[in-house]
Amino acid sequence: MTVLEKDKKYLIQCYTTDDLVFTNGKGMYLYDDKGKKYLDFSGQFSACTLGHGNEEMAEALKAQIEKIVSVTSCFATEERAALAEKMIEISPEGLEQVMFGCTGSDANEFALKLAKYYRRGGRIISFRRGFHGSTAGAAAATGKSEMIQENSGISELLPRGFVHSAPPYCYHCDFGKEPGSCGMQCLKYLEQTMLHEGGDRIAAVISEPIFAAGGVIVPPKGFWQGVRELCDKYGALLIFDEVVTGIGQTGSMFACQYEGVTPDILVTGKGLTGGYVPGSAVLCRREIGEEMGKISLHGHTHSCYPLTCRSALKNLEIIERDGLVENSRTTGEYLHEKLVALKEKYEVIQDVRGRGLLQGIEIEGNKSADKFDLGQRLYEKILENGLITELESRRNLENVVLVMHPALITTKENVDEAVEIIDNSLKDCLK
Repeated sequence: MTVLEKDKKYLIQCYTTDDLVFTNGKGMYLYDDKGKKYLDFSGQFSACTLGHGNEEMAEALKAQIEKIVSVTSCFATEERAALAEKMIEISPEGLEQVMFGCTGSDANEFALKLAKYYRRGGRIISFRRGFHGSTAGAAAATGKSEMIQENSGISELLPRGFVHSAPPYCYHCDFGKEPGSCGMQCLKYLEQTMLHEGGDRIAAVISEPIFAAGGVIVPPKGFWQGVRELCDKYGALLIFDEVVTGIGQTGSMFACQYEGVTPDILVTGKGLTGGYVPGSAVLCRREIGEEMGKISLHGHTHSCYPLTCRSALKNLEIIERDGLVENSRTTGEYLHEKLVALKEKYEVIQDVRGRGLLQGIEIEGNKSADKFDLGQRLYEKILENGLITELESRRNLENVVLVMHPALITTKENVDEAVEIIDNSLKDCLK
């Protein structure tokens, strides 16, 4: 049997998979089993911050494997202590304690537990179109209407006490308003949700600063400052899920720093370790972390593993040394400009939005093409032409967005190559 045949026969196919077998990668490129190369503008769900096959990272991990790996969170290691200190150093002021995990989902679980325990219970408010993970609490906070919400056979696995508010999605405003004249209706609706759905207590509001999986939804300026004020007004904690947007992806170390809004709890993952070893982190205000220290409520065998910590430390060292956060900002601006130029060229591109190296283009249909069919054909043609992106497209969510969040090492030459592939693919799909 071929690799694909084995994969399809034996592996539980939880994800929609393309019929490709990747065998190796270097820098911005992945190579399939036929030797064809693909420019990776997905960053493998934004985890691959340094690109593929970084030799410096490989050497650091090899050295760590030879030193010490299998140590549970019951014991301290120098790697764990060093990473904890580094995370506090690079995070917004006021976040002074940290816990490490394995994935973004389990990190969000811990953040939700932190909020619930610290606030002595209460509702969790999140936003429609937001995504927070696939474990129970993280999936309940997810407002993107994933299968677990839609399927009555498994939806009862979701815990109670989660409420979804209207997202700050200016292109698809839930209230039919126009940007600039809307009076920030989504923020007003959030306050109404807090008043009417919060019961006697709200534990927290959780959200991505930029809704990545929901279609690169960038809230209007001032929205997060308004949310921060509402949380303070009603005694709720503010949790920022920066699993995708953190570690430089949006042109600042964390996306929340762009507007100067500091959450009570900040979650990050994916790019934390450069994608070389699974890992995540939850940062919080000291009094919240110390309160959690009174009980044993959360942990995994591989939390705080020395290999995870070494991967994150080396990744952050390279990012800071090579100015990759700044590169994300400047190259991201260049990518945005090039995508806006495409929008002027093709009427099916109705919106371009993003920050740094997190960008999305919203597709609409035309007289000869349904937008959902067009989006799928475009994604497949782009992949066939050698560019890896992601497609956010569900009929019940109404939007079709081509999503890009490439590695922080992306160059303007990479951008030119990617945009040319998108351009040629659009020409083919619109013939």
